[in-house]
Amino acid sequence: MTTSHSPTRLAILGSTGSIGTQALQVVAENPEAFEVCILAAGSNSEQLQQQQQQHPQSRAILVLSPRDGDKPDTFEHGSEALHEALEELKVDLVLNGITGFAGLEFSLKALQCGSNLALANKESLVTAGALLKSAAIQNGAEILPVDSEHNAIQQCLNGHKETTVSKITLTASGGPFRGWDRSRLTDVTSEQALAHPTWKMGPRISIDSATMFNKAFELIEAVELFGEPDQGIDVIVHPQSVIHAIVEFKDGSSIAHLSEPDMRVPIRNALHLLQRTPGNFQPLNLVSRGELTFETVDHKTFPAIELAREVLKHSGTTMGTVFNAADEVAVHAFLSGDSGFLTIYDLVARAIDEHEPVPADSLEVICEADQETRNRVRSWIP
Repeated sequence: MTTSHSPTRLAILGSTGSIGTQALQVVAENPEAFEVCILAAGSNSEQLQQQQQQHPQSRAILVLSPRDGDKPDTFEHGSEALHEALEELKVDLVLNGITGFAGLEFSLKALQCGSNLALANKESLVTAGALLKSAAIQNGAEILPVDSEHNAIQQCLNGHKETTVSKITLTASGGPFRGWDRSRLTDVTSEQALAHPTWKMGPRISIDSATMFNKAFELIEAVELFGEPDQGIDVIVHPQSVIHAIVEFKDGSSIAHLSEPDMRVPIRNALHLLQRTPGNFQPLNLVSRGELTFETVDHKTFPAIELAREVLKHSGTTMGTVFNAADEVAVHAFLSGDSGFLTIYDLVARAIDEHEPVPADSLEVICEADQETRNRVRSWIP
């Protein structure tokens, strides 16, 4: 951890995406608190160039090919360039906002370099939780959750012994199809599924929220980060997205985390290393919010969470990798119009049912399971 007098040397991976752009907004609130050393994006060279102009001291890296085919001279290019920058600069904190399995290698590299990891890439923990936690311990680094639910759990647990926790509850908005039955989901379009009622997110996570696979991944992530208390980890639907998590203790008390549904709140908390630093946000007004409601999850219509519980029976194996890879391919097929909404569940369920898990004890093993799963699932799509 840096001292309060030194700016946090920061790398933002996925800087042009939703998490990355909001992280830079948080940085702008207290610019003296940060030195942005690395900005890394996928293919949005134009926006990355604008960000580098605002942070000229940073090394800007375009990991994939630029959208327009042009490669500005001020950029470095490729995943190896990002690996080298993380090794050479050894920044204090790496915010990983890259979407999907592609973010795993950089999560692992950040921890191996001894940098603290502000993690918004949930796929990292779903596919390689044990590997990441081992790397953190070996290199004296810390994993700071950026997902709103896990950041909320961390805040609720702060100062309390693990043995005093009875139950953890994650909340879910329910997505655009809350209250629908399975028959209504047969012919939904990608436009309908992308129209999230609460959060503004990228395409993949928006579809995962509509299917509730996002919450399924978050369940696995919560177990990896915090373990599973005596009464387990539950998921309830909370459409207003004001309460992000609840921790119940063995003395009968419960602590909940509340805020407006604004990702800058958990990003701010993580970037400031869990310190409650002032920023620009809309204060929560419960009176104007009105009623807060809660519902049970309809697991028959949205079976993703039950599939995640099957995956958790094989914790520490390649089953988490298969779970994520099958979902990524299935979501892409749905967005491309090659398969239906409900087919996402069928493809993921088949992938985990047919997989023989092995210990996920190296990045090579995990990558092999990922690629093999993608090939199999693609072969099942007409």
